[in-house]
Amino acid sequence: MARMNPIYAIGDVQGCLGSLERLLTQIPDAARLIFVGDLVNRGPASLATLRRVRDLGDRATCVLGNHDLHLLAVAAGVRAEHPSDTLGEILAAPDRDELIDWLRRWP
Repeated sequence: MARMNPIYAIGDVQGCLGSLERLLTQIPDAARLIFVGDLVNRGPASLATLRRVRDLGDRATCVLGNHDLHLLAVAAGVRAEHPSDTLGEILAAPDRDELIDWLRRWP
């Protein structure tokens, strides 16, 4: 019987790239990753976190969380940023449209 690669579910990264990078060092390279919402907002590195997860390619599957949905709404102009949001770096990024389009494809 063929051995299946492990699957890891990761939630509430919330822009904490350092924590995500430390976690990824403990997960086998062949493992599938399922991000279960809230990649962005609250932490200091939402933009870098989005780019890192996107760069994982087919290894990662994502599901939108409420903070991710809030980012999409702010980017579309249907919601205002909250004073505590850490989304400005994403909204001003040169690859903003590409990242927003990538997020929109998630369930």
